[in-house]
Amino acid sequence: MTLAAVGTLFPAIPLAIVALNFRYTSLAGLMRAISSQLDSSGIDGARRTTLLDELHVMKRRMTLVKYALFLSGIAFILNLASLYFGYFSFSAIAPVIMALTIMSMISSMICFCAETVLSTKALNLHIAGYCSTDRCDMGVCSDRADGAL
Repeated sequence: MTLAAVGTLFPAIPLAIVALNFRYTSLAGLMRAISSQLDSSGIDGARRTTLLDELHVMKRRMTLVKYALFLSGIAFILNLASLYFGYFSFSAIAPVIMALTIMSMISSMICFCAETVLSTKALNLHIAGYCSTDRCDMGVCSDRADGAL
């Protein structure tokens, strides 16, 4: 195993961590906004139910992003260890650690993909709640007669 093989993931992992951290921060802000909306007294029952459903999905999304961030961090540490062992000619252990790095990144990306699916579900919940309140005058709900998504 060459150091070039180890170096291919070296810049990609921190970029993935930055992107995941941005998602984590955005989700935290959205969850705070929904919580403050739920705390206000002027919310009707249907809107409250929609907000609670959105909050539930966001909590699941937050968990997936947290695991993706953790696994990316582990991958970066393993990548550094693989680089270290490869540089100092520990040729037996460096490929094993590199394989663990790749497995950690695969696991992180699986969490990211699952979070993306949930993100779409949360958006559909939001739009469905919007369309059910007779405020949909922008054509968002016009693709179905009943307003469902």
